[in-house]
Amino acid sequence: MIFGAGGAAAAGMLLILLAMFQGLLLLAWWGWRWWNAHRGAPRPALQAWQWVAAVLLSVLPIWTALLWGLDALSSYMRQQYLVQQDRQRYFTVSRATAWGELVIPAGSHAERELLEGEKPLKGDASDLQTLTGLRFTKAVPLGDLSINALGLNGQWLLLELARPHRFATEDCPAGYIAQFKALKPRTVLRDVPLTVLQAQPLHLADWSFDSCYDSPQAILMQYWKGSELVWMDLPDYGLN
Repeated sequence: MIFGAGGAAAAGMLLILLAMFQGLLLLAWWGWRWWNAHRGAPRPALQAWQWVAAVLLSVLPIWTALLWGLDALSSYMRQQYLVQQDRQRYFTVSRATAWGELVIPAGSHAERELLEGEKPLKGDASDLQTLTGLRFTKAVPLGDLSINALGLNGQWLLLELARPHRFATEDCPAGYIAQFKALKPRTVLRDVPLTVLQAQPLHLADWSFDSCYDSPQAILMQYWKGSELVWMDLPDYGLN
């Protein structure tokens, strides 16, 4: 007979309950023998068959406790690994960094893709090789633009405007997202399981303005606040 997922879960729960029951019985029994010995009335020595029975009855509780311990250790190590990965993926720029035409102020929050064998953060422009997003603590200049955040999504560059700007064909209010398309294909650093594109230092001449639109949550950013990964507040542009 082959158990389904529900049957296997029920069987597993029954084994766990049986292991707990056996473990409690054995502990009570050994405690009872110890208590009698402690008060000067020791029980008769165990016979060979009793030792064999006690050992056999101990197998399931010990095995279950060992599995629980290994599962807890595995979960802890997995959680620590994920935290370490997230600290590499979401980071705060430690010092002002020139990145093409953009000077990224210290304290800016960044997000990037991770490649296999990713080296620890260096605190310079090399950390931005697989950048996908940046959010600044205050508006920064980029050419004749003023921006609060940027995002890289495939062949598209998104800039969150800190003040109104007129492009050749469109007026874009503060808080709107200005969208640009890459003028040449971006370099692929990894194609499986997900495509990761190289983030070259930013030069607006490499991008062509496409449109602007109101999307206040287009460039959301997380950052580490102590040991907690939290969302960065968005500026209030007074847009509805």
